[in-house]
Amino acid sequence: MTDIDAASVQAGIAALIGGTMDPEALENREAASGTFFSGLLSNFVHLEFSEEQAVFHWKKILENSEKLRKNIGRPVGIHTAAVDYFTNLMHLMNSPMLIEQHVFQQTEQLAMIDGLTGVFNRRYMDNVLKKELNRCERYSKEFSICLIDIDNFKKLNDTFGHQAGDTILGETAACISDSIREEDVVCRYGGEEFLVILPETNIFGARVLANRIQQYVAESVLLSQHKVTFSAGLASYPNNGRTVETLVSAADQALYQAKFNGKNRVEEAVQQNINSVI
Repeated sequence: MTDIDAASVQAGIAALIGGTMDPEALENREAASGTFFSGLLSNFVHLEFSEEQAVFHWKKILENSEKLRKNIGRPVGIHTAAVDYFTNLMHLMNSPMLIEQHVFQQTEQLAMIDGLTGVFNRRYMDNVLKKELNRCERYSKEFSICLIDIDNFKKLNDTFGHQAGDTILGETAACISDSIREEDVVCRYGGEEFLVILPETNIFGARVLANRIQQYVAESVLLSQHKVTFSAGLASYPNNGRTVETLVSAADQALYQAKFNGKNRVEEAVQQNINSVI
């Protein structure tokens, strides 16, 4: 490998691809192509260099990151250090914000999306829930969540195979997405569960939407002539919880009740005594 330490560039790779890559994987990848760092910078800032030049610039970017950290007193991301280096030190970039959007917007989006279903992932859901709860708390607004669980999914998965199970998940996610409003957000909560965030919606509005999704899924998602159904639990802020944790827990308990009561149904969370949680 080049004389640059693979471990020292791991953070930069993670910033680019939205994940992590161990040093051995980096070394293997470079050995296979011989153009690892030139390819990295090409994707990173859309500038072309020979491999030797790319290694030189990458070292300087790492040095610049450390210098910026010392100057401002906090860690600086590799992307920021790279843009600063090529814009202010090397004068090779004239529009860093444009390059940032062009190169990183897709990566940022991919980091928010569940690869199997195409809806938002759990990480994105957590962020949206926190922001929505803070907004509603500040402006005394309501919002609701709908926690959906596909009925008998394990049995369907075991009977028809994992590929069929993946198809069910994808088609169910599509039905949910097609049924909600533009301002609503659907996320894969985990496994065969989805969570829908419904801004400016009380529990009654949430039930109307859940019933609409339920009917659409029953009509649209079929597996060897078997209709796919789901159960759902509804909860609203602030009546069913004043924190993300208590609100999701309330929806989960309502979902459990829907399963207990025979599945293929929607249940509402029991209203909390708000004074007890303030």
